[in-house]
Parts: sequence; C-alpha cells; structure tokens
Amino acid sequence: MPTSGRHAGLTLLEILVAIFLVSIVALASGVLIRSLGLLGSTQFSPTRHERPARLRTQAIEYVQAELEFLRNAGYLLLRDNTVCLPGDPTSPYPAQRRIDLRMPTPGYVSAGEPRLPAVFEAADILISTESVRDYVAAPPAGQDCRPRRITIRVFLPGDTPAAIGGSGEIFARGESEISPR
Repeated sequence: MPTSGRHAGLTLLEILVAIFLVSIVALASGVLIRSLGLLGSTQFSPTRHERPARLRTQAIEYVQAELEFLRNAGYLLLRDNTVCLPGDPTSPYPAQRRIDLRMPTPGYVSAGEPRLPAVFEAADILISTESVRDYVAAPPAGQDCRPRRITIRVFLPGDTPAAIGGSGEIFARGESEISPR
C-alpha cells in the first residue's frame, strides 16, 4: 500500500491557485509600471515645454469650441462697426479681449461661451479685419464690410503677457475667418 505515488503530482486546485497568484502579481506589476511611466512623463520632464498630451488636447478643444462659438454668433456681431454701416456701438464683441481666470470677472461675453479650463491662466481673443484685394473699384462709403479674422491664444500660468499683444509664450493658438457673405 504505497501512498507516496498518489501524492507525487499536483492537484487541479493547486494549479488553479498558482495561476491565480501569478496573474495577480503580473497585473499589479503592469499597473505599477504604467503609473510610474505616467508619473515620469508629467512631473519629471527635463524641460517645461514637454507637456502631457492631455494638456495640449484640452487647449485645442477650448480653442475649437471658442472659434465655433464666435462663428455661430454671426458676422453681424463681429463686424467692424467703424466702416460697416449701419453700425452697432454696443456690440458685445470687442476687437480684443482677455479671458483671465485670475480675475473675479474672467471676461466671458455670454453664458453660452465655452469656459477656459482651470489649468490655463488666460486666453486672448483677437478679432481683426482682413485685407481684401479683390475690389475692382473702391466700395462705397459704409459698404466696406470685409472678412474678419478670429485669433485665439491660450496661455499657461506664468506665460501670460502683461497686455494683449504682449510677448508671453503662447501654449495653443487657433484662427478662423468669418465673412459677410
């Protein structure tokens, strides 16, 4: 009656427990490696210009949303009222404005305007008149309603220029054009 032959191999239960323990250790080490990799890319970058992709994505999403908001506002609200008649001196869209999250009133025009993500400090919104060279003759007075260029610049904390048009480093930028036709 030798009983040693019966206990020489592993049971199915022991094999399942061993596989389970190995998989737990493999999953835990994978999560640890991934989290260390992400930690290194966001906090220990050699230069301040190597920002994570998520920050760049947030900036671009904001720029695109703001451009779409202004294009949907329509040309009549963005036109140059000094040369295009009849003008509206109370237009809510100035040629230059700043959305500054450090201020008590950041500078939003309406409740429907996209909000600048809190990781950024400020955004400049510039609306300028495009030069058009397609005129055969000079347009009559009050009819010079030329296309408008919308430029949006997003700044990180510490990069904001002192005034619109300053020399701060722009983190993200977008442009679009809107015309009277």
